[in-house]
Amino acid sequence: MTNEATTNAATETASRKRRGPLYAIGGGVLAAALIIGSFAAGSAYRGSHMQAGTDSTATTAADTVADSCDVTLDVVASVNQWGSLAKELGGNCVNVTSLINSTSADPHDYEATPKDLAKLSKAQVVVINGAGYDGWAEKANLDSSRQKIVNVGDLMGITATEEHSHEHDEGDGHHHHHGSTNPHLWFSPEAVLKASQAITAAYTDAAPDGGSTEATVQRHSNAWNGDYADFVALVNKGRAKNVERRFAATESVANYLLDYIGAVDKTPATYTNAMNSESEPSASDLKSAINVVSGNDVDILVVNPQEMGEFAKKLDAAARKHNKTIISVTEQLPENKKTLLEWLTSITNQALAIDTTNGYFLTQDVKDRTIADYAGEWQSVYPYLKDGTLDSVMEAKAKAKKGDMTVDEYKKYYDTGYKTDVEKIVIKGNRMTFTSNGRSATATYRYDGFRILDYAKGNRGVRYLFTATGNVPQGAPKVVQFSDHGIAPGKAAHFHIFTGDESQEQTLKEMDNWPTYYPASMSAKEVATEMLAH
Repeated sequence: MTNEATTNAATETASRKRRGPLYAIGGGVLAAALIIGSFAAGSAYRGSHMQAGTDSTATTAADTVADSCDVTLDVVASVNQWGSLAKELGGNCVNVTSLINSTSADPHDYEATPKDLAKLSKAQVVVINGAGYDGWAEKANLDSSRQKIVNVGDLMGITATEEHSHEHDEGDGHHHHHGSTNPHLWFSPEAVLKASQAITAAYTDAAPDGGSTEATVQRHSNAWNGDYADFVALVNKGRAKNVERRFAATESVANYLLDYIGAVDKTPATYTNAMNSESEPSASDLKSAINVVSGNDVDILVVNPQEMGEFAKKLDAAARKHNKTIISVTEQLPENKKTLLEWLTSITNQALAIDTTNGYFLTQDVKDRTIADYAGEWQSVYPYLKDGTLDSVMEAKAKAKKGDMTVDEYKKYYDTGYKTDVEKIVIKGNRMTFTSNGRSATATYRYDGFRILDYAKGNRGVRYLFTATGNVPQGAPKVVQFSDHGIAPGKAAHFHIFTGDESQEQTLKEMDNWPTYYPASMSAKEVATEMLAH
């Protein structure tokens, strides 16, 4: 299949109505959309279940084969969203410079320096967003006769409209004023797929035919296609579960992605139009938007932390007051995301909210629980880590997340996490007994509610809080917090526990040490087997 046929197949498939699967996972349509030339898709995106007190780090398809390059291509991207994709597709065979490379920079205020323009004009490969977003780059002294130029707006047939402006009104921070054009194309999975194909083609055209750089680029492209296939599978999983998310947005930055996954925009049109035009939302427009966010017709509020003017802050406050899920989406690739596709996957996970185990759930779905959910006799898994019983678990994690951490690094990580001298916990009624070095201490505990913790990676955790009452003997903590990946009443199969002798707030800050307990009735082998299946 030619690249042109591949692009056409991908475009046709992506434009289908979202009532059905976006791609036929087991059939030829997916293959047509993902194979570039004759190179099959590579290894898949791999999630990692660590535990509820830490970030869950997404890992893109890793290829352990060393990059071999007969030439290194000089690549300049206008923004790091596309620069990260350009780097991922070229590996060590490309030297990529992103002119806007931080969420602290506002692209709408950006003025290219002579040095920036010189970099653009000298680069072998140039990647720009187009659609009026980075007009300064489009107007640079580029030469298609000697440079490979990838303009994503052109790939999508989208150009800036006359209304497009980056002017900023005073009084409410910055607005985008894109008129009828939405230039945030890196949030469009279709545009990202087309850009990946175009960048790969630019690299192979610029590199010597049949050389090592060309082979390396093709290998990275294949691996990326595997990641994209898993992104599509994630979206189809939401489709299969009939997930329909309703959202409001302080501005329509991520609407391409939300539309792609089937989310329904409930933001009042008058508010959106005002935010996207030269005018400010009227008092009635703002009131209408606040009512929508506060009501039962919205699950999620999407905010751009780079553009939190007074109107956005009021919508954010209304969403928090009414326990709505808030998704924070910057324009530039966040510093803690390695790749564009990892970022889109994280936002999609947050919006679908169908993976509670890995910390993706709706705020409004979290419910109170009682100590009865944790009743029973429990054993620490720390001794099994120390005696080698869990070696197979560490090996499986290292293999599943190739290139993330070695087996020894995982052992060190979990040694810190699991470490405890409390070998047994017995919970009966409202009393907990902690046994350490053969000595036991028992205290009575009351339920103090739950806290949702938002992690930098985009996932979240819930801790259920209990505080000791009356006389607390030595060896029994004053503060106990449970995390078992559950968000509603239900018997825990295992749990992570955070303890302290100060306040709940102080204990909530603990992120590195989360002693883990499984039922005391389980053998060491059964614990290891359960972890491998978890």
